[in-house]
Amino acid sequence: MPHLSAIRPDLAVDDLLRRHKAAIPVFIRRRMLCVGCPFAPIHTIADACLEHGVELESLLAELADVLSVDGSLA
Repeated sequence: MPHLSAIRPDLAVDDLLRRHKAAIPVFIRRRMLCVGCPFAPIHTIADACLEHGVELESLLAELADVLSVDGSLA
C-alpha cells in the first residue's frame, strides 16, 4: 500500500478528484456529495469528512487502496 501521505488530509477534494478519477466512486459509495460540489475546490479531504460525518483515516486508507490498485499512486 502506498504511504497515506500521498493523499493528504489538507488536499483539496477537487484536486484529488481531477488527478485521480478512480477516487470518484469512493466518494459516491460513502454518499459524500463532493463530486461536482461547488465547494470541492476549497474543501479539503478533512473538511469533507467532517461535513459528511466520515472517519478521515478510514477514507484515506480506502483512497490509498483504490489508487494503488488503479496505479495512480504506484
